[in-house]
Parts: sequence; C-alpha cells; structure tokens
Amino acid sequence: MSWIHWLPCSAALEGNFTCLRKLEGNFACLKELVLKDSLGLESLQLCNCTALEGLTIKDCASLAALEGNFTCLRKLEPQRNPSLKSVELRFCTALEELLIYECESLDLQEDLGSLRGLRYLHLFDCPGLSHYLGRMSSQRRYEVCAGLERLRTDDYSFLTTSFCKCLTSLQRLEFTDPEGEVTRLTDEQESALQRLTSLQELRFEYCRNLADLPVGLHSLPSLRRLEIIHCWNITRLPEKGLPPSLEELEIASTRSTKLSDECRMQATTRSKPRVKIHGTYVN
Repeated sequence: MSWIHWLPCSAALEGNFTCLRKLEGNFACLKELVLKDSLGLESLQLCNCTALEGLTIKDCASLAALEGNFTCLRKLEPQRNPSLKSVELRFCTALEELLIYECESLDLQEDLGSLRGLRYLHLFDCPGLSHYLGRMSSQRRYEVCAGLERLRTDDYSFLTTSFCKCLTSLQRLEFTDPEGEVTRLTDEQESALQRLTSLQELRFEYCRNLADLPVGLHSLPSLRRLEIIHCWNITRLPEKGLPPSLEELEIASTRSTKLSDECRMQATTRSKPRVKIHGTYVN
C-alpha cells in the first residue's frame, strides 16, 4: 500500500483494512489512529509513535499483539478483539482512559503498574483482566488506583478484591450486566461498597436480573447521583432509604410502577434529590 508512506505526516487515520495482515511503521506525527474490521490483521507494531494520543482498535478478529512506544497516549480503546493476548503498556505513562471491551484472551500481566495517570477504566467481558486486578501486588495496586476516578465494569466480584480497597479517589462507579448473572450483591460485596467513601455517582445499567439495589446505599457519605437504567427487575428503592447527600435520582426504561411511585415520593417529600423519570424531571 503506497499510501502508507504518507502516514508520518498525517495527524489522524481511520479505516477498514480487511486485507491488511500487518501494520508497522514510524508514524512520528500521527495523533489519532482508528482501526476497525481488519479481520486479517495479526500484529500491530507502532514504533516511535511519540505523538499518538488516541488509539482505537475494533473488530480485528486475528489481532494477537499490540506493541509500541506510546509515551503520549491518553486514550486506548480495544473492542471486540477475541484473539488479542498482549498490549504493551509500559511506556503509557500519560494514559488517562483505558476502555477494554470483549477481549476475553487479554492478560496485561504486570504492565498496569505503569499507568499512574489513569483516570477512567472500563472493563467488559475481560475475565483475564478481572483476575489480574485481584492478584496485583500492593505496590502495583497503589500506583494504578491512586488517581482512578471512574470505573465501569460487568464484574461485581471486583468489589471484594484487594484492588477495590485502594480506590480512594473513585468518584463514579458503573455496573452493567446484560447477561443477567447477578440478582443481588453478596454480603461481602455490600460491605466493600460501603468502603468507597469518595463515591459521588453510582449507575446500574442493563443489569438484567438485578432485583435489589444495595441495602447500604443510605450510608454512602458522598453519593450525589444514583442512576437506574434498563434494570427491569428492580421494583423498589432500598428499605433504609437513600443518603442525605443525594442530589439527583434518575430511573429510565424500568418496568415497575412501584419504583416510579417511590421515586415520585422522593420528589414530593424532600427538597432534594431532583428526580428524573424516563427522561423527565418531576420536581
């Protein structure tokens, strides 16, 4: 592909390269790279990409390894790459957002320890990474967790790992469970959630079979926003109520009239929170 020689002077590249088997090069000025539907791509070697700030790789079924010197990379987003086994992160000291979606073969080993600037972590259908977080050394945990502000995951079990204990800066936590594996949090998970005292926003989305919200929500001291979206089996608010710090409550695409009524009651009996039901504020 003769056009590949133009890349050192390009700022961005996006494309579907169905016949491409290998991509390597010295792309000195490239800041944004999006690869998708490159079914034959087996390896990605991006040397000296010192300007690259965003890298997205989607639906590359044969891709097994990602290598590069990503010293300026701020956002990395691999999605639906079932063969991806390794990603080189040891130079990614500027990385702020790591979003990994359906990369079931991926195991980062000890590379996460270099991500000291990480702010947002999204893990979905990545069992190898979930297990890795639980077995990290205490020093590695501290380095990764110190500044983490937002976490989105489909794995409730992380709550009982040593990783969770270090999330002292976490402000937003999002759970999603479209497979419906969880009906309620275990007692251990409930207790672990109470230790996230910095948490300001909590979201449950597409938790298909979740029947109960955490019973201890009322004791989360910093919680300001609660979102319940597409959780069809949740029929009520917790019996012990909501925390006095709560400023906004949102439910959408839920089936329970009882839940809607209880949320409306919150809107009429208290000055806060503001209550949004199916996209409309009721107070």
